[in-house]
Amino acid sequence: MDYKKTLMNYLKARYAILVVESFEEERVIGEVGLIAKEINHTMYVWNSTEGVMLNGNVIGEKTFDLKQAIDFCESKAKEKDSKCLFVFCDAHNYLDTKSNPVYRRRLKDFAMNIRNKGYKCNCILISPSFEINNDLQKEITIVDFPLPDRDEVKKIISNNIAGYKGIPGVTIDVNQQVLEKFVDASIGLTRLEIENCLAKSIVSTHKLDETDIKDILEEKKQIIRKTGILEFIDSKLNLNDVGGLETLKRWLDLRSHCFDVEATQFGVKPPKGVLLTGVPGCGKSLTAKCVATAWNMPLLRLDMGKIFQGVVGSSESNMRLALKTAEAISPSILWIDEIEKGMAGASGGGGDGGTSTRVFGTLLTWMQEKTSPVFVFATANNINGLPPELLRKGRFDEIFFVDFPSKEERKKIVQIHVSKLKRNLNNFDFDKLADLSGEETFGKDVVLAGAELESWVADSLIEAFSRKIEGDASADLSMRDFEATIKRMVPMGQMRKDEFTKLRQWANENAVSASLTSKASNSQAEEFLGGRRIDF
Repeated sequence: MDYKKTLMNYLKARYAILVVESFEEERVIGEVGLIAKEINHTMYVWNSTEGVMLNGNVIGEKTFDLKQAIDFCESKAKEKDSKCLFVFCDAHNYLDTKSNPVYRRRLKDFAMNIRNKGYKCNCILISPSFEINNDLQKEITIVDFPLPDRDEVKKIISNNIAGYKGIPGVTIDVNQQVLEKFVDASIGLTRLEIENCLAKSIVSTHKLDETDIKDILEEKKQIIRKTGILEFIDSKLNLNDVGGLETLKRWLDLRSHCFDVEATQFGVKPPKGVLLTGVPGCGKSLTAKCVATAWNMPLLRLDMGKIFQGVVGSSESNMRLALKTAEAISPSILWIDEIEKGMAGASGGGGDGGTSTRVFGTLLTWMQEKTSPVFVFATANNINGLPPELLRKGRFDEIFFVDFPSKEERKKIVQIHVSKLKRNLNNFDFDKLADLSGEETFGKDVVLAGAELESWVADSLIEAFSRKIEGDASADLSMRDFEATIKRMVPMGQMRKDEFTKLRQWANENAVSASLTSKASNSQAEEFLGGRRIDF
């Protein structure tokens, strides 16, 4: 792996202090130990409960304190022909801004002595996260330590399966195809998390087969919950629950297999993402939930409100943590709902000291350069609230405009919601309902949005129920209820007509219509799919 070569080059070049950010302390120590043997160095490991150890045995008396440990390590570094690696596991607890500055000073002195006195040694600090104080900023080099790659994950799972075979009362039913599914599900987990999932399955069911993959997916949910920034959306919806938006659904369908190994071998790169903008309440967020089910990927909702915090630097750190988590459990879908609200102030003029700009810059850079299979699904109601650099090619694969539903789409949406109520669809004239929810009732260019259609169905059901409790024992949802409730509705398209007209004008030049029947960019959408009408 590249990190091994990078780490070895740093060690050979005598970089005094290296920081490895990882939760896998045991795995890092194991990998560093292999490198130490390869370059013929003695590896000492320190933690705050045992002190300095060599090969697992405590050799430094009274070295529980970091300063004492560094004193001991420097005494070893001074020995003739000494070649050492000093690994510190808990040093970050002593080196933050709230700790005694003596510890930072002592570590800095040791680093200077390594350079100036020619010690043949290096210090490696292992930490889940490391806050670099100004005292040490120029002395420290951060080394990335990735999670186990596919080959490592496969080896971990295979070794565990081999260990369980032959145990009385335990059944192992894992062929090569199932093994690959276990590997796919485990990408993004640490070795300990993978081993814990397998052990949990064995203990709970006394077997290991394809059904136990769900335990691994549950572990990924735990990772997301621990961040407190991302929300795992457990959606049961599919694209059949979206009325209309044929162009968008076809586009998504064509990319559903682009994350497979076969696609990679063919030379296809994973899609970067998509931005949906347009009229509120017309299915943008709903589509995000449906895509996750259709693609069988975890859906992670990024709450921009949780990103921004009062402590200086914490907002930028939260964004990096969120993106790192999304990568850790990839392939995944990162849903950024109403992205323009989170990016308010990113174009300058904000009073947050530049925090929005820095957070936005972190997101932009990641979107441009990411290689991990994380599909960004962003939605925006107000495109004018987004900085122009977000909209250029390279950030998203495509920008779609979602308009008010056409008559056929309104008919489909009402059918979907009525069917969810388990009513007989033959009892309703859906063509008439589509007309009632459009220009026939509200006037030219004014129709109900998808969310308003859902509300209309719900209000009509209440209307029917009110008749029932008033004495009509046979009352049920009928056309008369729809006709009664539609008269009380004031459409959003009527209240914000000028605003939506300007939005369509922008979409005609800058976006692809999500619906083949939309007035905005209709010809562009037809051309986009080669003139084909798609039936779902």
